[in-house]
Amino acid sequence: MRQREVLSDQWARLERITLDYERGDGKVETQVREIYHRGHGAAVLLYDATRRCVVLVRQFRLAAWEVEQGAPSAHQNPGFLLEVPAGVVEHGDPAETVRNEAWEEAGIRIGTPRFLYSGYATPGSVTEQLHYFDAPYQVTDRQGPGGGLAEEGEDIEVVEMSIDDAWARVDSGEIRDAKTIMLLQHALLDPLSRSLPRARVT
Repeated sequence: MRQREVLSDQWARLERITLDYERGDGKVETQVREIYHRGHGAAVLLYDATRRCVVLVRQFRLAAWEVEQGAPSAHQNPGFLLEVPAGVVEHGDPAETVRNEAWEEAGIRIGTPRFLYSGYATPGSVTEQLHYFDAPYQVTDRQGPGGGLAEEGEDIEVVEMSIDDAWARVDSGEIRDAKTIMLLQHALLDPLSRSLPRARVT
């Protein structure tokens, strides 16, 4: 590492890194990269196995709007994404984070979520690692309005749908959030805990 320069340190930290990289052929070259530190995240798929339903949330995402609003084939509602509840990990506890997000965003009380896997979302430039969970819920677990925290600028719509409808919306392009697509696919490939047929994924 030759040099580390902070370009911005507000909501998150953006750095320019200068380093010496040894290539596979043994040649050493100087590279300059920018990396964005925004903390790590956790996401949860809420499912009702008996009714074959999942709960998603719809909210406005500025970065998605920036991409979509001027596109020739713009979506009907540019920037509004259907997603699983998720948030930035607080106090180093991803499981507690998704419990809080399930309540704040979807109004659902869950017990201990099941950890599935972790992975990098955009490792070429962002240090964030996402921790993925799923958790069962029943109708009686929906005890709050959800909608997110107004003091954090959240304005979230809670949407319940069948797993089949959700996957159809992936196919149609309505669901285009990567973490949500991954968790829905995992649910369809892992039928043992929720009676979802493997044949749904082709």
